[in-house]
Amino acid sequence: MVHEIPTPAGSRKPRIKKKESDSAPSSSGPDLPHPQDIISSFCEMVEDFCGRVEFPDDIEGAEGSSLPLADVKLLVNEMLSFCSKKVLHLIPLDILVRLIDVLDRQIQCAQGLSIDGNENPDIDAEQLVLCALESTYAALAIMTHQDMPKQLYKEEVIERIIDFSRHQIMDSMAAFNPSFRSLQKPNENGALGGDENEHDDIDNSSVGKRRRNIRSVNVKKSVGNKIPAAVYSVVQKLCSILAFLKDLLSVVRLSDSCILQLVKTSFSTFLVDNIQLLQLKSINLICGVFASYPQHRSFLIDETLQLLRKLQCSKRAVRAYHLPDEEQKQIQMITALLIQLVQFSANLPESLKTTSNWNNIVDSSIDASYPTKCHETATEACCLFWTSVLQRFTNAKVQDVSESKAILENLVMDLLTTLNLPEYPASAPILEVLCVLLLQNAGLKSKDIAARCMAIDLLGMIAARLKHDAVICGGNRFWILKELVDGKSDVPNDMKDVCSVCLNGRGVNIVCHVCQRCFHADCMGVTGQEILLRDWSCHICLCKKQLVVLQSHCKLQSKDNGKRKTGTASNAPGDSESTTRLEVVQQILLNYLQETGPQDDANLFARWFYLCLWYKDDPLAQERMNYYLARLKLKEILRDSGNTLLLSRDWAKKICLALGQNNSFSRGFDKILSLLLASLRENSPVLRAKALRAVSAIVEADPEVLCDKRVQCAVEGRFCDSAISVREAALELVGRHIASHPDVGLKYFEKVAERIKDMGVSVRKRSIKIIRDLCTSNSNFSDATHAFIEIISRVSDEESSIQDLVCKTFYEFWFEEPSGSQKHLVADGSSVPMEVAKKTEQIVDMLRKMPNHHLLVTIIKRNLALDFLPQSAKATGINAFSLASVRKRCELICKRLLERILQVEEGTNDETEVRALPYVLALHAFCVVDPTLCAPATDPSQFVVTLQPYLKNQVDNKSIAQLLESIIFVIDAVLPLLRKPTQSVIEELEQDLKHMIVRHSFLTVVHACIKCLCSLSKIAGKGTSLVEHLIQIFSKHLHGPNFDNKQLLGRSLFCLGLLLRYGNELMVTSDNQCLHIVKSLSLVKKYLLAEDFGLKVRALQALGYILIARPEYMLEKDIGKILETSLSSGADSRLKMQALQNLYEYLLDAESQLTTNSVNKTATKYSEDAANRVPEAAGAGDTNICGGIVQLYWNSILETCLDVNDQVRQSALKIVEIVLRQGLVHPITCVPYLVALETDPLEVNSKLAHLLLMNMNEKYPSFFESRLGDGLQMSYKFVQSIASNHNTVSGNARGKSDGNPIAFVRPGISRIYRLIRGNRVSRNKFMHSIVRKFESAGWNYSSVSFLLYCTEILASLPFTCPDEPLYLIYDINRVIQVRAGSLEANMKTWSSFSQQRDSVKFPSENQKVEAEPGVHHLSKHIMTVTPESISNNTCGISKEDLQKFQADCHDAIALQLLLKLKRHLKIVYGLNDARCQAFSLKEHPKPGETISKQNIPFSIHDAPISLPASYQDMVEKYQEFKRLLREDTIDYATYTANVKRKHPTPRSSRSGKAARGKGEDGEDDDDDDDEDWTGGPRRLNFSNQKSNGGRVTRLRV
Repeated sequence: MVHEIPTPAGSRKPRIKKKESDSAPSSSGPDLPHPQDIISSFCEMVEDFCGRVEFPDDIEGAEGSSLPLADVKLLVNEMLSFCSKKVLHLIPLDILVRLIDVLDRQIQCAQGLSIDGNENPDIDAEQLVLCALESTYAALAIMTHQDMPKQLYKEEVIERIIDFSRHQIMDSMAAFNPSFRSLQKPNENGALGGDENEHDDIDNSSVGKRRRNIRSVNVKKSVGNKIPAAVYSVVQKLCSILAFLKDLLSVVRLSDSCILQLVKTSFSTFLVDNIQLLQLKSINLICGVFASYPQHRSFLIDETLQLLRKLQCSKRAVRAYHLPDEEQKQIQMITALLIQLVQFSANLPESLKTTSNWNNIVDSSIDASYPTKCHETATEACCLFWTSVLQRFTNAKVQDVSESKAILENLVMDLLTTLNLPEYPASAPILEVLCVLLLQNAGLKSKDIAARCMAIDLLGMIAARLKHDAVICGGNRFWILKELVDGKSDVPNDMKDVCSVCLNGRGVNIVCHVCQRCFHADCMGVTGQEILLRDWSCHICLCKKQLVVLQSHCKLQSKDNGKRKTGTASNAPGDSESTTRLEVVQQILLNYLQETGPQDDANLFARWFYLCLWYKDDPLAQERMNYYLARLKLKEILRDSGNTLLLSRDWAKKICLALGQNNSFSRGFDKILSLLLASLRENSPVLRAKALRAVSAIVEADPEVLCDKRVQCAVEGRFCDSAISVREAALELVGRHIASHPDVGLKYFEKVAERIKDMGVSVRKRSIKIIRDLCTSNSNFSDATHAFIEIISRVSDEESSIQDLVCKTFYEFWFEEPSGSQKHLVADGSSVPMEVAKKTEQIVDMLRKMPNHHLLVTIIKRNLALDFLPQSAKATGINAFSLASVRKRCELICKRLLERILQVEEGTNDETEVRALPYVLALHAFCVVDPTLCAPATDPSQFVVTLQPYLKNQVDNKSIAQLLESIIFVIDAVLPLLRKPTQSVIEELEQDLKHMIVRHSFLTVVHACIKCLCSLSKIAGKGTSLVEHLIQIFSKHLHGPNFDNKQLLGRSLFCLGLLLRYGNELMVTSDNQCLHIVKSLSLVKKYLLAEDFGLKVRALQALGYILIARPEYMLEKDIGKILETSLSSGADSRLKMQALQNLYEYLLDAESQLTTNSVNKTATKYSEDAANRVPEAAGAGDTNICGGIVQLYWNSILETCLDVNDQVRQSALKIVEIVLRQGLVHPITCVPYLVALETDPLEVNSKLAHLLLMNMNEKYPSFFESRLGDGLQMSYKFVQSIASNHNTVSGNARGKSDGNPIAFVRPGISRIYRLIRGNRVSRNKFMHSIVRKFESAGWNYSSVSFLLYCTEILASLPFTCPDEPLYLIYDINRVIQVRAGSLEANMKTWSSFSQQRDSVKFPSENQKVEAEPGVHHLSKHIMTVTPESISNNTCGISKEDLQKFQADCHDAIALQLLLKLKRHLKIVYGLNDARCQAFSLKEHPKPGETISKQNIPFSIHDAPISLPASYQDMVEKYQEFKRLLREDTIDYATYTANVKRKHPTPRSSRSGKAARGKGEDGEDDDDDDDEDWTGGPRRLNFSNQKSNGGRVTRLRV
């Protein structure tokens, strides 16, 4: 339906269109009647119309005064036709007054009536309403005509018109939205109530009463959403009426009551949808009031704010205001209202509203500062609006903050939508004022964090738009703006014959006769005869000519008035140079608005607003006041200025955008950016994250912003932020633009690379992705090698997803087949593609700067299997083509590596320079993963034959040794793949290997040679002769008399062990196998007893090699004794290291044999004594004794895990890792040791221990949790041993302990707690197990220092939600309540002895146990207490009494530590007594609830841990204990006696005593007794806590 389609805000008024259409027939025809005849005819028609209306004397007959609707419409049509002739003011006054009275009577007849959308509408009421609307329309048409007599404007008639119109608008809104009616307050007879006194003027008439009764029946609406046509007719007529009412504002001064009614009614239209045309007219009316009645502007702003609140309550942001020629863009009606209000606040002088010639402008006495005051008035209106809006946001309730923020964001989005559109110049000043307020106390400097968050969001949105516009404008080469930007008015020679618009030289057919620019007629929109004009001018020249004419007028006027000024004379000459280029472009925009826009007040005020803005920025503006005023009416003043050119809207928007870059709003971008960057340093991580997102939006608009030094410094600072989310957001900010702007990545590379080791998983992932994008987007990246090294370092990350990401990254770098065909080969004659050769060099360059190739091996292995693909890809099966493609790439890389080895060695003159080493190392890495890569099908022996000559190198240094070791490995790996190697190669290789075994000084090379020689003997089929010959040689050295040559003896032991290890398979069929083993073992045992420690270690190493070949000997007693002795705590660290290394190599060898799954391997037969047999590992098979061996030495291995030597612990932990991986022992056995190692000062040990515990917690959570208590005790012993050996300050530790090793304990225990923190039952069980250690249970007197340790552990747990410290306090209270009463009574009994006898001295514990000099303890008070420290009874006290005496003191110390811990928790976490008392296990914690923690250290230096030395000391202990109990606040429900059981009367003011019948050692009865205790306001039930999954029983942990 046509009437439902909203029209643009600046559309023509229906009244004007109606007058034009009606006047067309009357003005046509050959004979025009005389004006007097027209007047006479109209008067007769009015007389006849009024004569049909009877005015009875009594009011009851008023109903008959209503006229038919057709008659009224006829009158209206005739009258509008008459109005179009501009002679209505010539009608006699009495006739007009009579007509107004008749029309007023028609309005009165319909007063209080409405047209509802009922099924049975009242036809009479409908006719009356329509007739009254037509009458209202006619009356307003008369009143708004020019030069009408003042006698027509009767106040009561105008008020009645306004009141009737208001009622009809309300009823129409209710018809469109039935819920709107319920918002109004109905009175008793069903009439809709208004805001104030909304009674009709004819309430006493019978007609009004009867019609209102009819309406009361029609209030109940039964038809759904169907709206009758009559309602649409009413709305359409109301739109015309509102337009007339807006014109009436400038004709007559209305009363305040009328203004208020009009305004409130207009504002109410925004609360109903689908009446957009009515809302548009309401906007015009409100703006008219705003311009004509300055005293009501504050009220209008308040009403706008009220409307915002109502829209906020309804949660609607309907964008129904269509922007001109922007079919796909709409804004909210309230935003359009705000923009129009601000534009109308710059009130145009009355003399200029109708002025259309130069003389009138000159005669208008307007102050030179008037435009500036108009701009200030608009700014004040903006300030008033935004201040109120922001104040409401600050004062909003928590639940309303999000809604208020949404309203603000919608407003800003709408204003940004209209920014730089020609019709809305006020958008920029409105946003500018908002930014100023947000940068001050209302935003970034506010104390309210929500306000600051909102300010950052809005400023980021606005700044991003400003930067976006600046980028667009900077790249815009629009021909009109070129002169403005370049500052050149002359056309370049290369542009003489080219169209200035499209830059195409073909088809140019019009030329500007002034500037000689060429154009296409189509580009300029010129058609017809204009093409043929010789004096045709472009837009720039035409506007320049117009401005020159205006300036000449100004110059003449200044001469006539004798007001010549220096500025005026210099700025108003008669030539074109006086007109600045900026003024020309500005005038083109004004002309566009004047020529294409609707000729209404909105268009006029928009142009005036532009002039006020430009006037403010012009330093000479006040001297050219008339010039600016004339520019507003340039079209009317210069009627014969030449041909006119219509500017397209797209061009107008480009001009508007360019002009917008010069205003103060756009210039404020730098300040907004600076303050947003400053917000990156806020204390709150929420604010920092918000600021990062805001800066990110700016960078999204222009990534070059990242190159700004200020931005770079601020963003890099956030890379090290304390919050993971902020660090990730900072990296995301940079990472999004790496591919499109590689230069940005180069600036940030170093800092991004540092984040690859970040604690946050998401941060590490983002860093890897950024570096990957940087390398792929920039093929010539200079730091590519550094980037590869940084990424590959995370292939061993503890997070599996990061490992997968790293492997996938290198797959994309090196192993993925490129999309295009790679036929271009290397120029040196190679058959390898250039692309593969380039990737090969990248791998080698990376290896040059890496310590070894282990990480590269992992990458190659996983890429060959493609096991890093997502689970979805693995589930469907990995594509065989992809696997084959990766394998082919690896083969090509190996081939290229071999070529490069030959090339670099041929070019080397210096034998000591090993340029081929990195290539050999890379080849070694590929061969480790898959030796077949080095055995191509076309020539399998190629690599062996090529590399074998390098074994003749006689240079003896570390690099050559590394080179030889890798070459030998490759040859050894490839040899088994050769079918029939040539005899010459075998013989030459054998000679080289034998030579190096005997003579090479590096044992690593010797090791590789022996292994390769044994493989060669097996392949060549020569049997054991060579191996046995070498065994005899080295055995002879060991039996020889030359014991002084320690180096030879050590080398012989080393080689003998290796020959027996690798030659074992060769000697299986030999008769001398057992003989060699037995003789060698006896030799090794002999040298294990040698005095030289180096020989002893070397003998142990040889023993390890022999045992790898024959592991069954490890089950023999003598060998077992040797190994146990080597692993014992008293053994030298080097022996421990070698013994552990032997076991580690044995386990690795066993694991490799399992993975290769050698089915045909010959079973090794051995005899075994029945007494030494141990259970085998599950599923190991009969021939595998690996599990039995590990279990035999498992306890010794675990003990070495807690050795004081860092390297010993590291070696032992590696064995634990491989044992757990193979499943050779029960995992529960190593949990306590791993918990202890979590506190290891050596970071590599603590990390590996944590990884193993994490895996165990995932697989066996119950095992893991059940041994945590034992682990805590073991960690205590471990820390003590470490502290006593001064290792806490070693260089390998994570940090300095400052004499207190608890600094290492806290991170480790915190990591363990984080593993179980997600499960409430598990974490409560963990804390409960620690707290139970403070309860009496047949005390071991050495545990006081352990209790101190436990106290510090509990104080350092990383709590994140209130439920955690509350439970700990809850559990502490349980212990205090159960134990305090009986303990206090016992201590009181002991203290009473002091009154009966003299003080008896007992040896004090701290007198006996003194700290050794230089020994570090956990704290000043953590000392080892042993039962032996208590001396024998020397004072006549029985031993039994002494034990009870000491036990009670122990219990008191434990409870005092708990009380100190409880007080510390309440202070640090801000927990008051009420909150602790209200805690219940039956209530689940609230999701998302956080806790704040104060940085207050926990100190127990003043803890009373010494045992008393006499009865007097006992009294002091008792008084101290009683004081602590008295100071402890009652933050729990106190115990009271239960009816069923009788308890002793409490002996102190504190309740909570235990049952008298309970024994001292009645540990198992504690929980049962608790069941019968009851509390005051609630019941404490420690024994049947369902939330913990059952009874809380004592755990022996």
